[in-house]
Amino acid sequence: MAVVCDLTVSFATAGNSLAYLGGGWAGSEDDFTWGVGAESHLVFPRPAPADEYVLTLDVIPFVHTPELPNQRLIVSVNDTVVGSSEISRPTLLGYRIPANLGRRSDRMVVTLQHPDAARPSDFSDSADQRSLAFSVFAAKLHRVINSSLPHESRLPTGLMLGSTPERSFGARGHVDLTEWATTRTGMAIPQIALKFESLGENCEFGLFQRRCDAEPLGLLRFSSTFMRNLIRGIDTGFAGLGETDDIDPRLEGAPRKEYMIHEKKFGLVYHTFVYEGQRSVWLMREQESARLKFLRRKFMEELESPDKIFIYKFSAGVSEEEILPLHMALNRYGEATLLWVVPAERERPAGTVEVVMPGLLKGYIDRFAPDDNAHDLSFDGWMRVCANACVLARLQRPSIEEVDRLDEPAEDDRHEEAAANDA
Repeated sequence: MAVVCDLTVSFATAGNSLAYLGGGWAGSEDDFTWGVGAESHLVFPRPAPADEYVLTLDVIPFVHTPELPNQRLIVSVNDTVVGSSEISRPTLLGYRIPANLGRRSDRMVVTLQHPDAARPSDFSDSADQRSLAFSVFAAKLHRVINSSLPHESRLPTGLMLGSTPERSFGARGHVDLTEWATTRTGMAIPQIALKFESLGENCEFGLFQRRCDAEPLGLLRFSSTFMRNLIRGIDTGFAGLGETDDIDPRLEGAPRKEYMIHEKKFGLVYHTFVYEGQRSVWLMREQESARLKFLRRKFMEELESPDKIFIYKFSAGVSEEEILPLHMALNRYGEATLLWVVPAERERPAGTVEVVMPGLLKGYIDRFAPDDNAHDLSFDGWMRVCANACVLARLQRPSIEEVDRLDEPAEDDRHEEAAANDA
């Protein structure tokens, strides 16, 4: 899947939003513009052809707890609803737009309905009487062009691969998960773990890789940051990461204090496993600066690798609308595969992996590790998800030789062609 961002709208005072705004907007402020009233409108020119489109919005909802804990947002394109969200925090959202809907007329009209808009003056001593819904920082319209594979060879949306290892049993009749995973993927356990690049949230998946005897160097393997910061980092190539002035080593924890790094530019937070008295703050900054710059270069190289599967999980859960902007950002550098892992559901048991769209897989795990103990992870759950993701990723992006075979006529077709030539 290839992604092309043809249109970026900045809602800052110095941005370009005036060319695209319809009704329902307040005056622009330094970095954003408020959507006001019951709905707001954007008018875009008719986009170039694509298999589908994805509209992303960078928003902060107007909330006031406990009276107004969230805002609802309903997005329509040319009078057809394409998605809805309920938002309580700053976030990036993405909405899929079918190709025929996006190009239905000579312009694309986007309607943002926000039925929970409210006046700040109703909750505090504020003099602001505007009915506020969302402050919008940016909107982007992406053209999605699916793989060069023949249409009949692409994996259909909704295809699921189960996880029950029915035939591999070890001692006492228990499932031999290692044998099942290696048979299913054709790879050893460390090789399976090395296929993946963690995008953070916490160090759980990095510790799973360690349990697999795999120790990849990864920028986000043991780091955490907010999704908006992660996407901003990918969009900008993590430019400027590793400057010493942005690195703040703090002694935290008890009874033995460890240096935790708080990186300011992209909000990375991570362990160093270096303890009080072992190094000076100055030396920590210098060493972490060099380390982050090296890992940034390596991460950018991985973004261009078609063999890597990027993996994102968030214990509190994220919606498809929140994961789509990350998928779009990754695919700016090449045809990336993203595995988005969520808790198992009744119809999608633990270990199941589902095709959401080209290059985007959704895995279901029995449980995540507790927030206060990432070591207490579900090894079996992660192994089942990873093995099935490897299989689906390979089917979504077969090798050049496999693509050539897909394009070759079948054996029966060749016989018929030869008979016709003889005749």
